[in-house]
Order: sequence, then C-alpha cells, then structure tokens
Amino acid sequence: MHIGFILDWNRRWATSKWLIKMLGHTAWVDNIENILDLCLRENIEYVSMWILAKKNIENRSKEELAHLYSLFRTKIPAFLPNFLKKWIKFETVWDLNLLPNDIKEMLHNVKEKTKLWNNMTFILGIWYGWQDEIIRWIKDYITTNLTKIQNKPEKLLEKLNEQSFSEFLDSWKFPPPDLIVRTGWDIRLSWYFLYQSEYSEYYFTKTLWPDFNEEEFYKAYLSLKWAKRNFGK
Repeated sequence: MHIGFILDWNRRWATSKWLIKMLGHTAWVDNIENILDLCLRENIEYVSMWILAKKNIENRSKEELAHLYSLFRTKIPAFLPNFLKKWIKFETVWDLNLLPNDIKEMLHNVKEKTKLWNNMTFILGIWYGWQDEIIRWIKDYITTNLTKIQNKPEKLLEKLNEQSFSEFLDSWKFPPPDLIVRTGWDIRLSWYFLYQSEYSEYYFTKTLWPDFNEEEFYKAYLSLKWAKRNFGK
C-alpha cells in the first residue's frame, strides 16, 4: 500500500496561532515522524510526502527559503536514527539538482545508509512539479534514444507505451498511490503523482498539516478501507 500526503497550509497554521509564518514550516516537519509511526502501525509499505513544490521555491523570499533549507539541514539527519531503528528506507523524488549542494549530499547520505531497510519506504517530494517532470522526461527520453531517433524514429515510437513512458519518470520505481491525502482547505490535485494516480482515492481535510493527528489519520485511512475500488473492471 502507498499513501501520499500533500502537506498544505502550514504558513496559515502559524498565522492562525498568531505566530510568524516560518514557524509553520517548523511545525510541519515536527509532525512527519508522528504520521510515519501511525503508518508503520498499519504496515503501510510506502509513504510519500510532498513538502515543497518547484513553484514554491521560485516564488518564496530568500529569508523563507533560508529557513526551509535550515530545517532540511537539521531535521533530516535527526530523522536518521529513527529510520535505522525502525528499518525505514528513505527515498526522494523529483529534481534534487535545484537544491544547494550540501543538502543534496545530506539527502544522498541518508538514502545510502537506509537503502537496505525494508520495513517501510518513506519518499520525500522536494522541488516537485509535474510540468517540470514532463519537460525533463522529454529531455531524458530523447537524449537516451538519440541514435534510434536519427536512424529509425518510427521504431522508437512503436516501443513507447505506458510502461516505457513511466520508466523515465522520477517516480517510476514507486507503486501508484492507493490514497492521496491533502490537508488544508484546498480541494485540488496539484498534479501530485499525476501519471500514477489513475486509480488513487483522494481524501481532502480542512485540518492543517501541523494539526493532522492520529484521529485525522484514521479518518483518511478508513476512507480507503471503505472505498469500492474496481480498477476499471
């Protein structure tokens, strides 16, 4: 099973508490391990969390980005002992090349140290944007098959199908989400795992991510249990 979370409305959570907006980011990071523990309890094999969109980084102030990057530098390494203890494999998805080099190295280090763990796979979505992923897919596909395109382009097109397409996506090695949970007030998909979410169930809650607790988790989880899923049959 794969449950994906869109962690939304963190800054507005801070504003509602009469706190500075940046403390909302700190609160959502602090809640990640709580939800991972609940997923472990239910033996959920894959958990993905979209924490930062490409357009977020393009449109946020330098001060806010500096705070976000400082959270990555302190919180992700702090997660490592718990990942090792609970046999959680850490993965990332989407374009890490746009992050500062030291953060890329830090993320790679955590991935490397947990690569053999198999109790759960935790996938962190950073710099995500479906449009960006499609553009990079086209570049990778053409670059990889440049000789074939020049010689026999029709053969290349014949081999392009759902499977061969997905293998060039950043998220190709992860199963499609069974459930996608979006916190906050917005009811939109934002194209999260868009190609893989053909049969995903969606759960939208007005609860903001820092307040997303055990009760809210089980409301979302049970919505999947109660869903009638026929996968096109």
